[in-house]
Amino acid sequence: MMIAAWTPALALWLAFAMASGQTSLAAAFPGAALTIGVAAILGLGIWEVCVRLRWPERFDVRFFSIHFLTAATYSVLWVLGTLALEPLVTHQQMWSVLKTPRAMTWALTGLWLYAIVAGISYAILAQQKARESERRALRAEAELAAARFDALQHRLHPHFLFNALHTVAALVREDSAQAESAIEKLGDMLRYTLQDDAGNTVPFAEEWEFTKRYLDFEQLRHGERLRVVTSIDPECMSCSAPLFALQTLVENAVHHSIATRPAGGTIEITAHPMDKLLLVQVRDDGGNGKSSQNGSQFGLHALRERLHAVYGDKARLSVASDASGFQVSFMIPRRAEDLDDA
Repeated sequence: MMIAAWTPALALWLAFAMASGQTSLAAAFPGAALTIGVAAILGLGIWEVCVRLRWPERFDVRFFSIHFLTAATYSVLWVLGTLALEPLVTHQQMWSVLKTPRAMTWALTGLWLYAIVAGISYAILAQQKARESERRALRAEAELAAARFDALQHRLHPHFLFNALHTVAALVREDSAQAESAIEKLGDMLRYTLQDDAGNTVPFAEEWEFTKRYLDFEQLRHGERLRVVTSIDPECMSCSAPLFALQTLVENAVHHSIATRPAGGTIEITAHPMDKLLLVQVRDDGGNGKSSQNGSQFGLHALRERLHAVYGDKARLSVASDASGFQVSFMIPRRAEDLDDA
């Protein structure tokens, strides 16, 4: 890489050496290679100087003074180093050059080379700094999203537990045997909700299994008043989804539509892939949806925030109601590995 970087300088030096037409390429190359080789080796020091002496945000006399002195030192060392090594290549002493105007031209060329190398070094350092800043920003954004997701999830646990205990309390009054069974099922569900190794997302198969346990739990209280119709595409099982995403929609339908009506109702759960997206939909037949809209909106609000924390603007939560019922759905992007497994 270093050789490639200094090749243009070697070509330019050869052009100057052959400009008179009295020197061939074969004769000029050894001397030119030595001259540019010394410049390249000393150029490693320029990089170190630039690393230690960062470009100032505003004009700094000290910064430019140090670089001017370093450039002069580089130029002198380049000229003297080349002259000292010249006999090893051309077998000729070149110290007499110091008494000619060529020495001044050579020294000025050294200053010019220093400026070019320093400029390229600062450009590389600026690019590295920009990339590092971008990496830090992305890392901070990811950590913020994770923290935000965890905060929402910790708020959701008490909400889920409150609703579950409300169901158990109702069963205790109605049927103690059923209440005992409900407590066992609640324990199974709590183990899922409190797992320490859960990330922002889980396989949809796990979320669906947890939702089925939740429906079995609610079925103990509502019995035939709670009717469930499902249509889950098997391809969805290998997809990922946020923890509690599907269960939140189902819980919202049970508590704000089924539980509020003496006759109960039906909940329809559908999930299917759409190209690079996963669509999950929960619909109840709660009339015009007023009970759902007027009930607690914490679950849906928290789900909307969690979808945004995980997927940003790529996810969408939709709510719709009409005379036949209330419908909530979310659409999330499928991961690359999800598409590979499909």
